[in-house]
Amino acid sequence: MNLDLHYLMSTERYVLDMESFQMKNEAYYPLEWTFYGAANPTMLLTWDAERDRIRIRFEQYAVFLGTQEEHGMKEDGLWNEHPIVKLSASRLMSFASERMSIHPVNRNRGALAHYVIRTIEQEFHVLAYEDPTVEDLGKVGDTGVIVTEVLDQLEE
Repeated sequence: MNLDLHYLMSTERYVLDMESFQMKNEAYYPLEWTFYGAANPTMLLTWDAERDRIRIRFEQYAVFLGTQEEHGMKEDGLWNEHPIVKLSASRLMSFASERMSIHPVNRNRGALAHYVIRTIEQEFHVLAYEDPTVEDLGKVGDTGVIVTEVLDQLEE
């Protein structure tokens, strides 16, 4: 299959490691991940305080399809160095369209796309009408507290 790829996170050679995943009972963002991220995977493996924290949220009509290990459909040519990829066509999307009747639902929302989030250990697959929001939560070691050292000046 000829894949039409769009890279949502333009950073190449950037690696994600999942901190948390929630399927929320919210009106607007039902799928939410928090990841640690770094250009150097060693920062993730050693829990370096300088690694980034990133939140990725999908809108209310998104469908979580699980991991590649769960559905077992390998997408040829998908491996790349971008952590989030948007596919306009894929084997998994074709399967979901045939078996899950996804196209008649919410047709007025536009074109459905297949999103792949790649982490060190696995890939997560989501079908959604809108691109996810990607938020930079700052560095892990950044508490927002500024420590100022005050030197006591003694007069003689």
